[in-house]
Parts: sequence; C-alpha cells; structure tokens
Amino acid sequence: MTKNVATINNNGLVIEINIYPDNYELKSNQILVTNPAFVGGDYVDGYFYPTQPFLSWTRDNGNWISPIPYPKDEQLYSWNEQNQSWDLI
Repeated sequence: MTKNVATINNNGLVIEINIYPDNYELKSNQILVTNPAFVGGDYVDGYFYPTQPFLSWTRDNGNWISPIPYPKDEQLYSWNEQNQSWDLI
C-alpha cells in the first residue's frame, strides 16, 4: 500500500506532493493527504485548499465558499467578482 504526502512550508503553502510506502514516517513539515491537495494551495486548520479562486471567497472545511450561494436551478452560472453576483452563462 502507499500513502499520499504533502510537504508544506512554514506558511502552510503546499510545495510538493509525493507517494510513499505505507511504512514511511512523516517528517515535521509533511501532512498525510486526506482531502485533495494542490501544489501552490494551502493547508489550513486540517484542510487542503487550492489557490483562492476570487478575493471575496472564504474557506470552509476544505472548500472555497462564494459570498452568495450558487443558484439552485438547472442553469449554468459564472462568478462575477466585480458585481459580487452569479451571472447566467
């Protein structure tokens, strides 16, 4: 068996992701990957985050959350950071 391990710097930035054998012992700057990790992303409060998609979005349990929830209809939208709204595609 193997395990995915993320190496982080002192600021919590993921700088490397590797696969190691199950018996590999983690170093002090390494975290076992339990949710998707991304090089260039952050490790904060036990969660890996990709880079922040928009300045207005906030972290929540491993996800980036928009200030306004995504519409719950069958249409497609894209986030408009300038207007802080979801625009119909």
